[in-house]
Amino acid sequence: MPARSVGVIVSMEEFGRYFTSFCSSATRIETLNVYSVEDEKENFHSYLAGDPLPAGRNQEWAENIRACVEDGKYVGRVHIIPRTLTPYLQFEIDWYYAVNGAAGEDIRFIFREDVPDLVYTDTWLFDDETVLDLSYDDEGRLLYINKNDDPERLEQARTAWKEFLRRSFPLSELLARIRNSELRVPDA
Repeated sequence: MPARSVGVIVSMEEFGRYFTSFCSSATRIETLNVYSVEDEKENFHSYLAGDPLPAGRNQEWAENIRACVEDGKYVGRVHIIPRTLTPYLQFEIDWYYAVNGAAGEDIRFIFREDVPDLVYTDTWLFDDETVLDLSYDDEGRLLYINKNDDPERLEQARTAWKEFLRRSFPLSELLARIRNSELRVPDA
């Protein structure tokens, strides 16, 4: 169920500052099976070709997570996934989440059929006070980031995060399900 959009468009530079200036928590709900990010296309093709994880892959992000966690801050996400993972999701798990999780990010998942019936969107929620809704096109390309100042939207984002977190399971459980063949991972 999409959220109402009220607020101001945030630049990528301003968006980036939120990840170093938050005080207590940075939480994310991810809704897509594929994100089309220009900066990661080459890595995705390398992954599909069977290349190993490049040294230092995602290092800057991981270092920021590690520093935040060491300072007592919480960084977490819940990604909505299908029972058959897309090649992109497998790439994201292997080349991003493995690195981020090792740095201290709480990475969790919820199956699409288990998503609660409430208002949510692809969102970052900082310090349980600042809502940044991310809008994507049908191909998974980021269109804009909206800092949503509507108090109703803030309450929706808080409620969604709490409920998604409650119903989700951790990265370690997802990896165990993949190893035990409870989830299908298609050939690329």
